[in-house]
Amino acid sequence: MDDKLKILLNSRKNVESVDVDNFKKIQILNKEFEFTEYNIRNVINATEIFYQEREDNEIYRIYGRLEYLSLLNNLDLNYVLIRDLYNPIIDHNDNNKKTVFNSFDFYLTKPSTSAISLGNDNYVRRFEVIATPNDFELSNAGFSTNVFGEQTYQFNFNKDFDVSQYFDKFGFPITELFLYVLYKPHNNGVNNPETVQRTVFSTTGLTSKGSIATNLTIGSDIYGDKINYDLNNYSQEILLDQTYYITTSFYETGGVTERKIVWKYNPFIPIRLRYLSEDLYKANSGDTSYETTSQIPEYATKLDDNGNFVWRNILPQGYFDPLTNIGVDYPFVNKKSYLFNSIIIDIVPDLSDVTTYNVFRNIKFEDPTILNETPSDNIDNIGNPC
Repeated sequence: MDDKLKILLNSRKNVESVDVDNFKKIQILNKEFEFTEYNIRNVINATEIFYQEREDNEIYRIYGRLEYLSLLNNLDLNYVLIRDLYNPIIDHNDNNKKTVFNSFDFYLTKPSTSAISLGNDNYVRRFEVIATPNDFELSNAGFSTNVFGEQTYQFNFNKDFDVSQYFDKFGFPITELFLYVLYKPHNNGVNNPETVQRTVFSTTGLTSKGSIATNLTIGSDIYGDKINYDLNNYSQEILLDQTYYITTSFYETGGVTERKIVWKYNPFIPIRLRYLSEDLYKANSGDTSYETTSQIPEYATKLDDNGNFVWRNILPQGYFDPLTNIGVDYPFVNKKSYLFNSIIIDIVPDLSDVTTYNVFRNIKFEDPTILNETPSDNIDNIGNPC
């Protein structure tokens, strides 16, 4: 562009005009350099767009498979004798039995923005209802049974959950939702109906039993588990799970002596959404470096009045930490992530209860001599023809 060219106006041109070269001369150099995809043409990378959309989206649809494992499953609604525990009703069309359909109400909950302080950085975590039994669909899974030959089930929440604005008491982003399984007591064939109680935590470390709220609605708070909150390490640790206790009354054979048997289960079943990284980050909001301050997320916790913050990053969808192997990779379709969960509801006898322990300790088999027989096969014969 610095070359000066003399151009003759057309009105002054004649046969004796001076020839002028109006074309820019370009020097061709034989020099190699690397081309990238975007040096060639402007294209849309569908893979990058997919990952970006998935990472920016925080809407989930929750569904899965459910099993109910307990002696109470398929038990006669009007049970009377202890031996009824070992005689479940097998008929699938019999409505006079305890099943997963008539024994529970299912809710979806998230850690609440409230908690009960127990001192020494220990808290009772509370949970907020975000979906009720009206939002929960449960049905028999076709041609599916568990290892005990019992029916398994499929479930689905018929609404989506946007967790982008969900935070807990300590400002943590929500990494788990919880299926809240509430047992519904029955009036059985014994004089005393079933009862349900929860664990109550105290500042002294001792626990007791208390009543349970029913008829929950969206926004209701539920008394939860005991956790420890570590501010400096931006972490929470579950110290004691919440336990629900079901008391049932049976008569021994002959129908004279009544026994109260206590069962227990954890009503909060976690549904993993994502993970926080193992790496701990700290920064000062007054740092003059924009590169530093721009990395502080909105959920970072303030350490002091000097502008110091601490946090852990949320692991990207599809990424697994190479050291801990933690991470999630859920299907992402129609602007939502689909979370499949395999859930087991296990209600077991509470053997810390003396009566319950004695009842199950004294159970006798019809032919106890079978248990005393020694296997006749030698380990060296394994693999040989019978």
